[in-house]
Amino acid sequence: MASPPLTDREYAYLRISNEDGSHSEITEILKLEPTNCWNKGDINRANNRPRNQVSWQLESGLDDTHPIEEHLDKIFSILTPLKSELVKLSDKYNICIQCVGYYHPSQHGIHLDHSTLEKAYSIGASFDFDCYFVDDYGHDLDYV
Repeated sequence: MASPPLTDREYAYLRISNEDGSHSEITEILKLEPTNCWNKGDINRANNRPRNQVSWQLESGLDDTHPIEEHLDKIFSILTPLKSELVKLSDKYNICIQCVGYYHPSQHGIHLDHSTLEKAYSIGASFDFDCYFVDDYGHDLDYV
């Protein structure tokens, strides 16, 4: 019996963060509810330790089977109307488009077109890429 072939898994989200400030301030300025947020000092449920920074996150809403380009298009479709608010926030907060991917170890590349880079630049955002190259995604079942 063979295991299913590995498929790429990718997702992206907006992360606004800083060591000071408040996630409610970000929500108020953007008039948009985050997917996930916390303030400095809030307890991280994963390790029971206090968080060391403010974080406000907005996911694309797509599942991780969609290509990273679709996640980015979706995020920028939400952010483009908020350009002036994001530029205002960029004076105080770090604005980052976080891209995450799980890939087969022998293949993958990342390409960002000029339009995507221009959109990020226009809102004061940087990119961060976390790429994981794995032989298996934890599949321990055999398929017929």
